[in-house]
Amino acid sequence: MSYSQNQGNLVVGKPASGLAQSDGLFTYDDVDTRMLYKEFQDGVQIYNEVEWGLMNQFIRKTQKESVRVWQRNMEFVGASEGYMESWQKTRAMEIAIPLNDFELGFAFTKKGIQDSTAQELQETQKEALAADQRLLAKRFFYRCLTPGGSTTSRGFWDGNMGTTTYQRAPPAWKKNTFTTSHNHYDASGSADIALSDFSAIKREIREHGYAGPLYMWMNSQEIEACENLAGWTAAMTPNSIIETVAKQGFEAVKQFQGLTILSDDWNPAGYMFAVEGRVKPVTMREPLATGARGLKLYEGPYSAYPLAESYYSHRFDMEVAHRGAGAVRYLGTTWADPSWTF
Repeated sequence: MSYSQNQGNLVVGKPASGLAQSDGLFTYDDVDTRMLYKEFQDGVQIYNEVEWGLMNQFIRKTQKESVRVWQRNMEFVGASEGYMESWQKTRAMEIAIPLNDFELGFAFTKKGIQDSTAQELQETQKEALAADQRLLAKRFFYRCLTPGGSTTSRGFWDGNMGTTTYQRAPPAWKKNTFTTSHNHYDASGSADIALSDFSAIKREIREHGYAGPLYMWMNSQEIEACENLAGWTAAMTPNSIIETVAKQGFEAVKQFQGLTILSDDWNPAGYMFAVEGRVKPVTMREPLATGARGLKLYEGPYSAYPLAESYYSHRFDMEVAHRGAGAVRYLGTTWADPSWTF
């Protein structure tokens, strides 16, 4: 078997003798795809072990169909001999976590393999791994920014508790009490971003007892709006924070109003989204079988060359579990759900 170096990647070339090309499927530059398939499988395994990124800060994993979560509502009550308050047994919420299959809209066709070099196929593998990262991020934002409706109450507290079978208001925290119409998906009333938007979204989380670090995602469009506002204001009334933003951009200010600002265009334009990071407010469900978890490259139907017709798949889904630990603000007069496609 002959080996060659290709742009820093070790690839296996055409057999020197004893094995004809008809016994396998080869790339445009005569690389045996059986070895590429093994390389790609090893790469997927390593990716599943190490590539999780920023999402690890806000998502916990489970294999259960549902999780029981205390929404900051466990309390001591007056003791009574031989008796336990019944509400202590039922106040933990049972949050159902869905499980869905996602497949990459791509497969390694025989013709495509034969018309590609090994390096081009390796670039395809890298893009598939990056696409999985985008899917995880997209699903995270979709679950967090999409409230329930007239028959369901989901996501963060969404104001639909009184119109669903849930029929319970968010639990009280200290002296803060809430009704079934309490909503963490609010419209600001104006398309223009204002300081009060930061204050309101922070209050909506803190009043439920979530005291950990707060993170806010903003689209680059809102980041630009903040920078433009700071640039205009700096010329009128000098201020250290405003001048920093005006000169270096909004990213120079890592924290603002007690919120760590994160710029990500998966967060739709016109929406400000914040969570408390200590509790990991979102839960991701994976399959029960260990071998089915994470991104998978499934073998094609041809045993002699398994890369042909192979495809990438990922089975998982997410749901908000700590319903008071996040809030979304829409810059407009009336709340509108952002649109998503999967």
